[in-house]
Formats: sequence, structure tokens, C-alpha cells
Amino acid sequence: MQFQIIAPVFLVLAIALSWPRFSSIFRGETQTAVATAPLTMIASAVSLSALGLAFAGNAPWLGMLIAALGPLLGWTMRAPAPVLAVSLSTLSLAAYLQFGPAPAF
Repeated sequence: MQFQIIAPVFLVLAIALSWPRFSSIFRGETQTAVATAPLTMIASAVSLSALGLAFAGNAPWLGMLIAALGPLLGWTMRAPAPVLAVSLSTLSLAAYLQFGPAPAF
């Protein structure tokens, strides 16, 4: 299927869009309210799930490429508003789950 070819792009987008909010919990200057917000928890779950699926459903080299490109893109780009970014990252993860290869657990 042709969607399986572009499915890793959905994982990169899911990681990149959720990365700024997810990585904020590791910075010391982040306020406690932001670090414990439900939006941050959703972004963390999406980011970690996408990182896990990068290795579970793809070849090891492609998984490493996805795991490197996602945070790099998330760090360099200016994401939209946090609610919109996390919503788009969740939709990207859902699109990958729909069109991507089935992970062999």
C-alpha cells in the first residue's frame, strides 16, 4: 500500500509537534503548573508512544532516523499554539496507527 511509504512521516510529525511540550518537563525553569498540566501529559504519552513505534514497526535504521529527526524538527521549528500542536501530533500518531505497518510484538 502506498500509505506505508509515507507512514514514518506521521511519526516524525507526531514527535516533532509534541516534543516542545514533552521536553519542557525536563527544564528547570518550567513552572509546575505547566509541567503537571493534562496537555503536557498527553504530549508526553504521544511522544513516547511515537518513539516506541518508530522502533517497533520499522527497520532499526529507519527507527533511529525517525527518533533523531522528530526531536530535531521539534526543537528547530516554531510550533503552533500548544493545544493545536498536541492535537495535530495526536492526529499524526493516529494516522500512523491506521496506515503504518503492524508492529510485531
